Amino acid sequence: MKNEAAPKGNNINQTITNLTASKDPGKLKSMLLRFANGAQYHRFSAERVGDHCLPTTISVLQKMYSISFDRKRVNVKNRYGGESSVCLYWLSGRSLIVARKIAGIEKGAA
Repeated sequence: MKNEAAPKGNNINQTITNLTASKDPGKLKSMLLRFANGAQYHRFSAERVGDHCLPTTISVLQKMYSISFDRKRVNVKNRYGGESSVCLYWLSGRSLIVARKIAGIEKGAA
């Protein structure tokens, strides 16, 4: 994975260019697009879409794009018939707007 600096101030247009110039969308772009479209994931639901380490993905996306994920603890059924407590992640507010612009799904996106 390339080590990219987080955008500062109005560098969001450069960030969009860097993201969309990639030939291979990769896991980070794929997950950013999913979150920008309003998806919510926890570590087990993210497995079903190919992300095997969601907390790391969240951390990297936050640093790369200066966005913040909302989160809350939820209980989900595990394969042993019990429940596991996991963190559910999603975007809202300014971070959702920024993610939608970066992903190119917001009106007026570069």
